[in-house]
Amino acid sequence: MKVYNSLTFKKEEFETLEPGKVKMYVCGVTVYGSPHLGHAKSAVAFDLIHRYLKFKGYEVTIAKNYTDIDDKIIKASQENDVDFRTLSEQYIEEYEEVMQMLNVEKDTYNPRATEVMDLIIKFTQELIAKGNAYERNGSVYFSVQSFPKYNSILQRVKDQQKESEEEDDYVTDQDTAFGEDKLDVRDFALWKKMKEGEPYWDSPWGKGRPGWHIECSVMILNFLGETIDIHGGGQDLKFPHHRNEIAQSESYSGKDFTKYFLHNGYVNVNNEKMSKSLENFFTVADIAKEYDPMVIRWYLISSHYRSSNNYTPESLEPAKKTYNRLLNTIKKVNDTEFSDAKSKQLDSLIVKITEAKEKMIEAMDDDFDTPIALAELLTLFREINKALLQDNLKINQEFKDKFYDLIMFSESIFGIFPFLKSRSKPFLKEGADEKEKLIKSLLNLIVEIRVKLREKKIYDLSDVIRDKLRELGIDIEDKKV
Repeated sequence: MKVYNSLTFKKEEFETLEPGKVKMYVCGVTVYGSPHLGHAKSAVAFDLIHRYLKFKGYEVTIAKNYTDIDDKIIKASQENDVDFRTLSEQYIEEYEEVMQMLNVEKDTYNPRATEVMDLIIKFTQELIAKGNAYERNGSVYFSVQSFPKYNSILQRVKDQQKESEEEDDYVTDQDTAFGEDKLDVRDFALWKKMKEGEPYWDSPWGKGRPGWHIECSVMILNFLGETIDIHGGGQDLKFPHHRNEIAQSESYSGKDFTKYFLHNGYVNVNNEKMSKSLENFFTVADIAKEYDPMVIRWYLISSHYRSSNNYTPESLEPAKKTYNRLLNTIKKVNDTEFSDAKSKQLDSLIVKITEAKEKMIEAMDDDFDTPIALAELLTLFREINKALLQDNLKINQEFKDKFYDLIMFSESIFGIFPFLKSRSKPFLKEGADEKEKLIKSLLNLIVEIRVKLREKKIYDLSDVIRDKLRELGIDIEDKKV
């Protein structure tokens, strides 16, 4: 299995620090608003990676944090005249509801910044003792100069940037503290002196709160150890957040921070990253009022995790039609009559199910290539759909078992058929009820009518029927007449 490592800018063979075990950390959300589709993109991407690693036999320990104290949370709490803890708790609960709705599996740990405050203070003290950090006017900064490889982390450095260009980037992006008094414009805050009216914690440097970057380093150290296998997060976090994490963590431990850095793409709106700050976001809860959450999940995984989705309100329509076709094919398999008669067509389909699963695994082994894997699934389902509906193929128990194994496999990796766990969908009942039998009879009648129309060369009306059926998620492939 190969993964794309952002640290080396290439795909690498995946090898863990400890055989059979994966320690994985993913940067979570800052909880000051409702989760939007961009948050869902990251969560679903790393849920898929988590699922596939388990399928490959790894024991996965995964931590994903909540940033429950920072500038944006404080601002939102003040604007809404509510305690920051109440605000954070509200949006953590909402985020967890959305994750459950999207069939995202639970993490091993979900630490909050406010829960590790003592550890943050100890971590900062150690960096000061090592000469990697310093205190100024009640705030503490990491000294970038103390970490020589800082500028080369997570970026290809071809030519030395002009000093003025570097300074502009640091002034814009680095986390700074109230009453800034840094020795170097590149330095970033580990501990921020309290502003009047802000929440605070007592520290050796006075009342204050942590900077943004340090919480992840401390959580990783506390829950996973000094070196981990995978660190994940959005592409927008490469600089400054992930670069700063690496700098402060490796300065603290003297060891490599992580073997692999994996970054997911954005969800864009009009080719611009979806974000609360740009006020161009769509919440998952609002989208779920119109679309099945599994349609949303299908939309997100149908592009590669490293690629970006360009979202419009109409973007989910193709995903809806495709997902409904999958469900309809599963229903047809469940409802199709059994036969003990030998059939070369049936034998061929059984072989194709096995081949499709092998090709899906091959695609996922290549840096979790879901577009290729899902294309294999769709191709197979189209063939099965055609055989059952158009050719009236009868199936046997071997076929049904193989097919059921495939959809269980697909759920375990892609998380798109959560109803298989509860057997709550009607097509998982033994046999079909009278309504389903009637629907099947009507579909067969429609197919027969289309055959007659095409025999009489009334193609326009035949095509209208075909297109309407496709809108309902039913594919019919025409044969030459």
